Amino acid sequence: MTSCSTYYMTSSSFKEQLQNIDPNKINDAYDFRLGLVGVALKGGKNFYNGIETLKCKDKNGNDVIFTVKPQTGIRLTDSTGRRIQLYFDSVFLRDSLVYGSKSHFITLPVTPMNVKKLTKIEIQ
Repeated sequence: MTSCSTYYMTSSSFKEQLQNIDPNKINDAYDFRLGLVGVALKGGKNFYNGIETLKCKDKNGNDVIFTVKPQTGIRLTDSTGRRIQLYFDSVFLRDSLVYGSKSHFITLPVTPMNVKKLTKIEIQ
């Protein structure tokens, strides 16, 4: 039996790491991770933020360097209790709003969340 570990970030750390996206690693490229099905369903394109590692904390508060994979998820909770779960490789920051995708299969629009109002950020 296996389980996913959950790691945590503060909103300031999250914002700082998203602001350091290397523009040379960002790509809007054909998504072949799902084979031809992924290309057909998404119109062939998907956004990737290019982030390969994250600085997080484990449940004991110890620093962890987490390797981002295509299946890495992020769950954001804001001060009103609203939660969204996204694929981390699709997350980006514009002004103070966090955008991302819930699926690698089809584009599912999400209502952006204000990074300043995030109370809990979980990475799995």
